[in-house]
Amino acid sequence: SREAELALEQEIKSRGRLRQAREAFAAVLVPTVILGTGMWIAFLSFGNVRDRRPEIGLLRALGVRGGQILVLFLGRAFLVGAAGAVAGLVAGHLLCLYGGDAPPDVRALGMRLDWKLTAGILAGAPLVAMLAGWLPSYLASQQDPAEILSAD
Repeated sequence: SREAELALEQEIKSRGRLRQAREAFAAVLVPTVILGTGMWIAFLSFGNVRDRRPEIGLLRALGVRGGQILVLFLGRAFLVGAAGAVAGLVAGHLLCLYGGDAPPDVRALGMRLDWKLTAGILAGAPLVAMLAGWLPSYLASQQDPAEILSAD
């Protein structure tokens, strides 16, 4: 009886240490992933702006203001972030619920739906995408149509 209590107490302490280790790992991993995805979105946005230079020049020549171009590109970044959030949430929940070959610890991470976390992801991913796409969008909105159209 005393041995069982000691074993239970040790198991509780061991699980607490494992939980702390996972939380410490997540505290490093989550910001790193957010930074990495933000940089990736920024590079993709720069590429999109570069590829769309003739269209931007044409729109600007037709009288579309820089602010409207900025809203257009930021709206696209918002939609990319929202689509990524929804796809990631669906894939993550399906993997956690039906990932039969995954170890029990991995499956147990997402077995319950945390509405606060889900709302944070649905709000945060588009925000991160818009922040990452702001500089390329701003640069696109400031381009001179005469310069763009004469180069192409």
